[in-house]
Amino acid sequence: MKRMGWLKRTRVSRATGDAAEFERLMREHVAPLYRAAYRWTGAVDRAEDLVQQLLVRLYPRLAELRELDRLRPWALRVMYRIFVDGIRRERASPVQFGSETAAEEATGEDEPWLDPGPGPAELAEQELTQERLLRAWEQLGEDHRVVLSLHDIEDYSLPELSQIMDIPLGTLKSRLHRARARLRELLAAERIVAADRV
Repeated sequence: MKRMGWLKRTRVSRATGDAAEFERLMREHVAPLYRAAYRWTGAVDRAEDLVQQLLVRLYPRLAELRELDRLRPWALRVMYRIFVDGIRRERASPVQFGSETAAEEATGEDEPWLDPGPGPAELAEQELTQERLLRAWEQLGEDHRVVLSLHDIEDYSLPELSQIMDIPLGTLKSRLHRARARLRELLAAERIVAADRV
């Protein structure tokens, strides 16, 4: 009986040591992973769920995480696959749920302005530009949002993205080109609509 108690205490202490090591390994990567997830999903709750699914999936693979030289691109690749699998499941599901969009969250009244320097005219123009950009971003397809956020915002190189997304380099280049062209097209359409309103 005493031996079983010792074995149980050993397992508990090993589990808590593993949890501490996992937290130490992942701590610096969670915020960038969350930012990428938010850009892909466009919603806070879905981004949080995506990062949580990633962490749950990675925790049992602690030994493998210890061996990695560059943990973040590898974790980003795993998260991208979770994201794509989730999209496929949602599209195949007969039940479709709506979610609050990033534009609805970004226009909340309780968010403070980060830069109090500009005057009312500049602030109004910034807000209109931000709204146009958010509307255009939401109209992009998931593939375009992912490639633009990883390459143009997170600054991953095309060879790194080719590995993360498991897509040939040529396909990735054309996807990035089409995504940028589509975003320009959507922003130009937003300017025309805004001019018509005035």
